[in-house]
Amino acid sequence: MSNMEPNIDNYIITPLFLLLLIGGLIGVVTFFFLLRFRKTPGVKYWLVWQIAASIWAFTYAFEFAATNIETKILWSKFSYFGIVYGPVAFLLFSLSLSSKFRLLQKKYVILFFALATLFILFPFTNDYHHLHWISYGVNPETNATDYVYGPLFWIMMGFAYIALISGIVNILTLYFKLSGYYKRQIALLFITSLLPLTGNIMYVFHLNPLPGFDWTPFSFLLTGILIAINISQFKMFDLVPFARNKLFEVLPDAILIVDNRKRIADFNPAMKRLIEIDDQKIIGESVDEIFPKWKKMIRKIMEVSDFQTIVSQVIDGKICYFDLSSLTLSDYDNHNDGRLIVLKDVTRRIRADEEITETHINLINEIQEKEKLIHDLDAFSHTVAHDLKGMLGAIVSASSIIKTGFGDMSRDELLEINDLIGQSATKTIQITNELLTLASVRDQEIKMTTVNMQTVVQEAMFRLKDVISDNEAEIILPESWPEALGYEAWLEEVWLNYISNAIKYGGIPPCIQIGSDILPDNRVKFWIKDNGVGLSADDIDLLFTKFTRLDTLRAEGHGLGLSIVKRIMEKLDGEVGVESENIPGQGSTFYFILPMR
Repeated sequence: MSNMEPNIDNYIITPLFLLLLIGGLIGVVTFFFLLRFRKTPGVKYWLVWQIAASIWAFTYAFEFAATNIETKILWSKFSYFGIVYGPVAFLLFSLSLSSKFRLLQKKYVILFFALATLFILFPFTNDYHHLHWISYGVNPETNATDYVYGPLFWIMMGFAYIALISGIVNILTLYFKLSGYYKRQIALLFITSLLPLTGNIMYVFHLNPLPGFDWTPFSFLLTGILIAINISQFKMFDLVPFARNKLFEVLPDAILIVDNRKRIADFNPAMKRLIEIDDQKIIGESVDEIFPKWKKMIRKIMEVSDFQTIVSQVIDGKICYFDLSSLTLSDYDNHNDGRLIVLKDVTRRIRADEEITETHINLINEIQEKEKLIHDLDAFSHTVAHDLKGMLGAIVSASSIIKTGFGDMSRDELLEINDLIGQSATKTIQITNELLTLASVRDQEIKMTTVNMQTVVQEAMFRLKDVISDNEAEIILPESWPEALGYEAWLEEVWLNYISNAIKYGGIPPCIQIGSDILPDNRVKFWIKDNGVGLSADDIDLLFTKFTRLDTLRAEGHGLGLSIVKRIMEKLDGEVGVESENIPGQGSTFYFILPMR
């Protein structure tokens, strides 16, 4: 021990002793430096790390300087507060840094420190079991303590190594998840986190250049100092990853980070819910492979600095819409480091816009419908009202004649006037019924069903049996009828108008043929052909217009029939039309088309 300084109260003051004291003081200073960040998540664990490292440095300094074995062992026992709590604090810090908050629940934190406390009891109770240290002694050349370790020591060291290695792995994993700017911070943290593990391995396994001296406290303190520099220079705790935890993780918008090689670097929980892919299957993968349908858009995103568009995605069987925007990410040197892609759910807004558009269209249709109604009413005032006025006038005149000449009129004259009144009243009722039918077709909503067209035609002919008989009309019906979709009550009105018009405008006597054809587009064309003089092109253009009647010399009418037919077909998603070559005797063919069953 010739190289040692004089003994002062059982301690030898050496440069290494002073170096350990200085290291412990630096650790205390670093602790107070970090206190201003104490409200930042994760820093509280680093504060524990710094205190543990300082305790280890101070206690080891006095253990190394003590001259008797009992004093050395006493200080060694207290050093385990730093030896065990330091790795636990480092592990908890790494969990917080890598956002693994599930393992930072209070119950787990208590469990970690409880296990550490249990291991501290091993050296303090060694005199009873000798399972932590089997034996120990003082190296006369270095004044260092030489230990022969027992199984409890190796269990404790296994726990400490697992904590340190797990923390290092957490930090290393974080390095591959963050962008270039943050990689610098994480790389420095990773390198410094290797120092305590390296120093302890050198001591425990006798790889030390200075035999018997434990460099681990210095490595812990050096790590703390470098982290303090990291905080000061790069403001690690100001931005990464704690701001990310508070903002990136909880944002409702889906966020995707893509590097310059179009590899997925990171994404938040909202994006994970959107794409429903496990983390391990997406990080590092090409964005083209994860989103094959968006290849062209992704290429444009990577080429344009700022990009925005609307995209759709089927989620749970429903189409959802997202406002996609892309921004360029820059590293610490302002170099292009990738793209930040944000998907904001705008489904409600899009659907609201669609509803507004639909409402607007419905309003326009309603306005057009009202305009048509006004036009109809205007036409009604010029035609139907005139006809009603004439028929009602005839009834009033006949009633006046009866009243003034009742006593002088013969029975035959009275019957003739009565027939005139009856005919006028019947026509008035017919016009009224047709107007009511037209109104009901406009307002009524029906459900289309399969129609037995043969029954419908027979009902219409039954209602026209007197007209058919009086005109000696011949009606030729088909042997079979195809099925179609429609509404029987309305189709009966269609056939009623078609058959009555065929009788009115047909030949003398009328010969009418009814039939149907199945069209290639899965629709049915029903038609009725008369043997009249036919229609000119000008007449065809006027047909199916409300209150238009043709051939007023041959047949009286008010022009409502074909307008009713057209309105019914519009409501049934069908079509109406007429075919005629204007050749006498060949007549015209009126038809309507309905969808098949």
